[in-house]
Amino acid sequence: MKALLSTAELLLGLSRHISAYGMSPEKAALGNVEFAGHALGMVVRLRGSGTSSIARVVTLALDANISKRVLVKEVLPTLEALELVELIKDKEGEVVAVNDRIPPLEELPRIAESLLATVRPEPVEKAILKLLQETTRMPLTLHQAVEVGAEVSDEEAANQAISYLKALHLCTSQRSDEGIEVLYNPNIWSSDVDYSYAALQAEDGRVRAALSGLMEEVSNSAGLPQDEVTSAEKRWIDFAVAHGLIHRSLVQTSTGEQRAFLFTPHMGKNAFDNPIGVDPSGHVRQLIGSMVFAHKYASNRLWSPTRFLGSLIRHGEAGDATNIGTDYPMLETAGIVRVERATNYYKFVLLQPDIAQEAVNYLEDAGTSSSRAGLLRDQRRYYAPEKERAVKSVQLAKVADTEPGETARLMAALRQEIGQRRYGRNR
Repeated sequence: MKALLSTAELLLGLSRHISAYGMSPEKAALGNVEFAGHALGMVVRLRGSGTSSIARVVTLALDANISKRVLVKEVLPTLEALELVELIKDKEGEVVAVNDRIPPLEELPRIAESLLATVRPEPVEKAILKLLQETTRMPLTLHQAVEVGAEVSDEEAANQAISYLKALHLCTSQRSDEGIEVLYNPNIWSSDVDYSYAALQAEDGRVRAALSGLMEEVSNSAGLPQDEVTSAEKRWIDFAVAHGLIHRSLVQTSTGEQRAFLFTPHMGKNAFDNPIGVDPSGHVRQLIGSMVFAHKYASNRLWSPTRFLGSLIRHGEAGDATNIGTDYPMLETAGIVRVERATNYYKFVLLQPDIAQEAVNYLEDAGTSSSRAGLLRDQRRYYAPEKERAVKSVQLAKVADTEPGETARLMAALRQEIGQRRYGRNR
């Protein structure tokens, strides 16, 4: 299963995150991983520099919270051993310059793996990396988290890793009314949702594979049309939506056609810091859903959503079409755009350029043909993900009432497996 965070992202993110903390047992326990992250950070900063004086390199290091001593005595020799830099020394053996031999950015994942192997992380560090990866992917029960951490270390190290992640605010716990303790990354998952049922279901290997595959697919394509999902059956999409693991936005056309677009809660969030650029209003998702709908389903398709949005951002306005005056009340009432008279018909005037820019960041350019605003049409109604999820929860409850046998069998099987098998044994 593909990792949500690459090793490079884990190392860079962790080193940057814990650099803000004073020395503590938790920070000290991550010394090897922090060093690997610092080294990788210097790789990113030095790439493409050619030959740099040691003064320049020290300045870059200090900006990355790396002392000159650590840089010269540890970081640079490590990078030299991996043939990423060449150190030029004077007659006394002091480093006076650094030659960059760093390959293209595409090689960063391989470099990160090499650095991690070089520093030889302790068992608790291995467990921390694994648990950070998995609690960012989806919430876990405490029982499951210990087993996940023990896969790369042992149970003692896994429990210690959970304690360290909590102390560093990279993991938090929530206890349900039934006494189930659930762990998750608070920077990714909101704290006002009860994830215990979803996490308990995910104790089952089949369920976890379905949910993880779905979330991976959606995270790779923000605004993924539900009709195009290949990783999971519709029942698991409904389950994920009902329990806050996936957000679903619905766009309904003037002819009554309805399409669903899927997003992960990770959109615009950082796994290590307080969320930055988050979309609490739902406006980014709303704009993306509109653009994807126009590209894939409108009778006159918009071949290049990013080109259209780019023009709107650059000029502050775009379009000259009749439909703009009639078909976009949802974007107007959200305050994303204002519709005004154009030369012939109507145009968009952009009111929230940051929302449009975020949308561009997530949209793929789907073509090069005409992207006039007149090709955007027929979208009259938008349902926010929160409302849609609440509606779906009621629908699921009704289904559960009519199918008690299936629900009972699933819960019984899960509770039996929780007590009798190690997580992952049957994968």
